[in-house]
Amino acid sequence: MERFVPSAVTCVCLAALMACGGGWTTADDDDTGPDFGAALVGIGVSPINPTVTLGEPIQFVATGFYDDQTTRNITDTVDWYSTETSVIDVSSGLDSEGRGTTVGPGQSMVGCQMFDFGSNEVRVTVTEAAITSLQVVPPAVQLHGGETVQLEAAAEFSDGSHGNVTGSVRWITSNPGVVTVDVNGVATAGTSLGSAEVQVIYETGGGGEYEGTPGQVEVLDGSVVIDEADVRVLGVNAVETGGTVTYTVEIKNSGGSPASSFWIDAWLNRTAAPPPPPTSGDAYQFVSLLDSGESAQITIEMADASPGSFQSWVMVDSFNSVIEGSVGENNNIWGPEPVTVSGSGGPIGPDLSITYLQAFVQESQEQVLYIVDVTNTGDQAATGFTVSVYADPAFPPVAPEQGDESAYVDVLPAGETAYLDVAVRAIPSGYWQSYVLADSAAQIDEPNEDNNLSAFQVVP
Repeated sequence: MERFVPSAVTCVCLAALMACGGGWTTADDDDTGPDFGAALVGIGVSPINPTVTLGEPIQFVATGFYDDQTTRNITDTVDWYSTETSVIDVSSGLDSEGRGTTVGPGQSMVGCQMFDFGSNEVRVTVTEAAITSLQVVPPAVQLHGGETVQLEAAAEFSDGSHGNVTGSVRWITSNPGVVTVDVNGVATAGTSLGSAEVQVIYETGGGGEYEGTPGQVEVLDGSVVIDEADVRVLGVNAVETGGTVTYTVEIKNSGGSPASSFWIDAWLNRTAAPPPPPTSGDAYQFVSLLDSGESAQITIEMADASPGSFQSWVMVDSFNSVIEGSVGENNNIWGPEPVTVSGSGGPIGPDLSITYLQAFVQESQEQVLYIVDVTNTGDQAATGFTVSVYADPAFPPVAPEQGDESAYVDVLPAGETAYLDVAVRAIPSGYWQSYVLADSAAQIDEPNEDNNLSAFQVVP
């Protein structure tokens, strides 16, 4: 089955559409199809890597991408599959297309296909834990009339894990004249100026509801300059094991606006930089949202690589789906990065990576709470290490370096994630450029030391 990357990328999620009173307006489903002459060039499945509570359904959406840069909801015309039907089963039946039924706790990959077109696959996590916290991310956005931004619903569960529940919530806006939000979490600025709250509601078992902390969208006059997004690659590390090259790409949005729905592509071997967008690499990964000032570690795996020494390249926003301005478009390429494929596998040891970072100002407790996920992407356990928060340092920390607050992890087996909450008991008067560093005391010998640091901009 051939896999296609769309020439125009949007993150499309679907939540149950329900009526809601109290002066709020629920999202409408805008299914705008392409002209009949447009040709299908790819299929995208969303929501991206969702988490769903066992016993609750989830609706997946297939979006067709066409060569005239239009999109269409084709959920009911594709064939759905789940790699682990003991975790989640996805229906292709009439009137239930794309509807996922949770069967047991665990993880499964979900995707779809139509003829020779294969979609991306999303990793679905089914958990028995209950939601304990729900936030709209990013919490504050500025837009001009007609502009859009992808919002996410970020949840914390009773077992300490975190997940994207964008596809399982109801989106509501307090002022539809200022901003509307569709069932996918895409906010669109209207013609009226001002601010609107965007709320998310997660339905729990027994008919209950969990109401999240709302976000705020402000629509400004076109004469007011809004700092654009600027996504860039900060560093690339490639590790080969058994013929599979794993690229760990550190990216950052240095601009003043969120960057949503873009791809990162990797090329194993090129004699020169990749061609300008739109272009497609040998392997790629989708990013649904990167907030202003936020950094992230993105993993791209390239299997069945031939033995040899290569010069790899990485490009962020390979389809120009993010408006960055002339300056921001000039820092999207990294390379050449030397990669050697031996063709013989072997242990690589523990490898710590920060896979999730959010920070929330809690004024009532006079503190900033950092929510950090640290994953051991290696093949051996990491024993005895410290994860430290640096609230507002002059320079990015380098291990070994003591942080403002820390958490200690006794052991983290290979492939598992530690879910940490670290509180800094202070409130920023201006913004903080905060950092979190895994193995801050340099206690673990890792094949990749470049994926231990992540940054987040804390705004009071």
